[in-house]
Parts: sequence; C-alpha cells; structure tokens
Amino acid sequence: MQTVATKPTASQILAAKKAAKKSTQQERALKRAGTVKNVDRNRLSTSSKAQKENIAEMLSGAKVSEDEALTCSIMMWLSLQDMRYACNQELINFAEHIIKQVQRLGLYCNTDDPANEKSVEFACREASQAVAQWTKDFDNLSPNQRQLVLRPLQNLFAAYEAFLKDAPARLIAEVSTYSLAVRVAKKAMTFLELDGGLISAVDKVISGADSRAQARRLKMPYAEFTDRILHAANLLYDVGIQADKELSAMYGKPLNPVRPQRISDVRQPMMKMLTANKGGALIQAVKDSEDIIRHCDNGTGFSCFNWTKHFKRAANLIGLMKQENLLKA
Repeated sequence: MQTVATKPTASQILAAKKAAKKSTQQERALKRAGTVKNVDRNRLSTSSKAQKENIAEMLSGAKVSEDEALTCSIMMWLSLQDMRYACNQELINFAEHIIKQVQRLGLYCNTDDPANEKSVEFACREASQAVAQWTKDFDNLSPNQRQLVLRPLQNLFAAYEAFLKDAPARLIAEVSTYSLAVRVAKKAMTFLELDGGLISAVDKVISGADSRAQARRLKMPYAEFTDRILHAANLLYDVGIQADKELSAMYGKPLNPVRPQRISDVRQPMMKMLTANKGGALIQAVKDSEDIIRHCDNGTGFSCFNWTKHFKRAANLIGLMKQENLLKA
C-alpha cells in the first residue's frame, strides 16, 4: 500500500507524462527515418525541382483573355440567378465545377501562406455545404431564402471573378481539366456502386427491354423504379458528356446527347455506347480521369482528390464483382 510520503506529486506525474510523450515522439521519428532511409535523395530533389518549375510556369505566361473572363463571370452570375428559381443537375454540376477549381487554385497560389490556404479551403467547404443545403431544402425555401443560403457560393464566385481578371490562361485550363476529371471519376464510381440488380435493369432498359417488366422483376413500385433508373442514367450522362467526341467516333456519327428526364431518354445512343461490352467505355473513362488527375498531381506535388477513398471504393467494387461471380458459378 502506498503511503502519503511515497505518493508522487502532481509535478512528478506531469514530468513523467512529458517524458513518456517525448519517448513516443522519438520512437515515431526513428520509424519515419527508417522508412525514408532508402529513398533516393537525388531523385526526390530532381522531382521537387521539376514540380517547382512546373508551378512557376503555370503561374506565368499569357493571361486569360478579357472575353473568356467575362464569359465565365456572366455564366456564374446567371447560374446563381437561376438557382433562386430552379434546382437541377446542370446548376449543381456548374457550382461544383467552380468550387473544385478554386480549391485547386488555392493550392497553387498559397504554397507559402498556410493561413491563406486554409482560408480558401474553408470558403470552398462553406460553398459546398451551401449547395448541399440548397439542394436538400429547395422546395421549402422562397427565392430570397435560397439566395441567402447560397451566399457562401456567391462569395466564392466573386473571388473567382476577381482572380480571373489577371489569371494565367494555362493555370485556369489545368484546374478546369482537373475539376472535370474529378467529376468523371466520382460519377462513374457512384454508378458502379449501385445495386447490381439496378445496374442490370439499367442495361436492359437501355437495350430496349420493357421498363415495367423490369420494375416487376425487382419487385419495385414503378414510380420508384423510374426515379432510380433516371438517377443512374444521369450519372452515366455526366460521365459520357465529357467523352462525347470519343464516344461519337466509336458510334460513327454525332450522339446528340440529352440529359435523361424520362425512360425514353435512357435509350439514347450515348447510354448504349457507355454500357456496351460490359461497360468498357465507362471503365475507360475512369482510367482516363485517373491519368489526368495523377498527371496533374505528379506535376505539382499536391492533390485535392481523395485517392485513398477512390481506391477503397475500387477495391470494394472488385470484391463485390468476385463475390457475384462466385455466386453465379
């Protein structure tokens, strides 16, 4: 039994905790040192130098033309005005596209100012949350209330408009391409993660099968079935519209895509091209978007794409596919 005389004091307990913490930090530092011990320092130095040079080139050169900057500004403010009265995927996609561009611009332009970088991240996060709330509560809000909810997005648009007045054209082209590649990757993965029975039904409806028969097969009310099929088809549309030229070349003539709003729209050529050969074009679209994102990330040394989450989703999909193949066997 410990007596009062031998019981450690508060200062001794605090000192012991500090010593333990320091020991843990030292152990972690040793582990990290061991991890990078065999890395080719010359290779790292060369890569870092190339990335810095690439960033410097992105931040210099010809500026965005006045016409291009004005066109983008008009599109932003018209879009924001439309969001007071309508809620559709085109408006959501455009808002997300601008947000992702600003997010990546923040990484480019604030490499020496962590505080400013966090400020940009916060602004992008607030704008994303505003769009999500606007989408969720749209029917319960008045036009003025919607405008109030979208204030963070309005602030982001204003900041982007100001940046465009003196922005390097090459930098804007890169962040725009990056944003679209991220969209394709996310939309395609979301489609592939849908219930296997629903994906099969989408494929059959695209091929001309009776939609009501497919709803009965899935034991689903037709209204619910239609909503889910159209949701899936809109995911495909958002992927296919970015590869319209490639898909048109495969088809042999222009696809003339339209955003699916009814079952008949699901049977359009773009959907057929994306789902042909077990979704070969869809899978290729994911790979192409990955290549674009990876190229941009490797060229700068920074990323605003969640690779960990992306690869985890891919691993889960592969696991599900293997499981389905075993069940079929």
